[in-house]
Amino acid sequence: MPEAEPKHRVLVVEDDEAMRKLMVKVLDRTGRYEVVQAADGREAVERIDAERPFDVVLSDIQMPRLGGEGVLAHVRDRSPDTSVVMITAYRNDESVVRCLANGAMDYLTKPVRVSNLLQTIDRAVERGRQMPAGEGDLAVKQEVRDWIEITAPSHFEFVERFQKFVARLYDTQMTEEEKNDIRVAIDEIGQNAVEWGNREDASKQIRLSYCLFKDKIVFKIEDEGGGFDTQKLKDPSRDPLAHIMERLASGKRMGGYGIFMTKTIMDEIVFSERGNIVVLSKYIGHPDAKEENARPSSEAPPAGKARDGDG
Repeated sequence: MPEAEPKHRVLVVEDDEAMRKLMVKVLDRTGRYEVVQAADGREAVERIDAERPFDVVLSDIQMPRLGGEGVLAHVRDRSPDTSVVMITAYRNDESVVRCLANGAMDYLTKPVRVSNLLQTIDRAVERGRQMPAGEGDLAVKQEVRDWIEITAPSHFEFVERFQKFVARLYDTQMTEEEKNDIRVAIDEIGQNAVEWGNREDASKQIRLSYCLFKDKIVFKIEDEGGGFDTQKLKDPSRDPLAHIMERLASGKRMGGYGIFMTKTIMDEIVFSERGNIVVLSKYIGHPDAKEENARPSSEAPPAGKARDGDG
């Protein structure tokens, strides 16, 4: 009889006893996890130091004795391969942004839905498997007024973390359609930067910048690759069959619609001359925002290039 696959270890850190027990019960019932619990950050740190490594640490942010940010810092120091998911009771909690910048993989907002809990923990376990050992965290800086730049290792997981990072800023300011358009655009262009720009070379980095204006949000995505000739971009929708055959003949995967789909859902898309930087803009708020085109005093995005590889 084959041996059962070992269960993934999850540490649930939550000072609300009822909520902690509920999350433990939900995770335990799946049969996939070995669930350990801690009533606050100090107890969590003691368990992390005393027990064998956890695959996932699920931690509330606001707790007595030691909060979630302290737990996150301890995990990153002692067990960098462990995935960390934060829990917050506040939709505009700035500490969530700090946690995502400092190594948290994801976050959940209270009240936590069972389906979201299970999906998030499953994703955290899977991402932990996929991340190469020794990968660093996001580096966040603000050198140009109104612009935040994030530098990260060239890996798909960091594109997803960037999504989570910036979503905290515009979560309450946009319609669901606008937010979905932005998610799709960043995913397409960000993955292009990793796959086609940096050729999935973990030694290279991607730079993701954003600025939220009163009427629009602007993103800049840059890789360290050689770029490409944007003049040679073809519209795959004009002859889909020929497009597919051309990609297969050149050894490329199916796809190639990313850039053109992004052009339809974003209001502006601009490439650098070299083709390794892409600037994306989305107008928000009301139908006339695009015509008004109001901007703050810091007009231009930081100098640099923008790429959208082979989408």
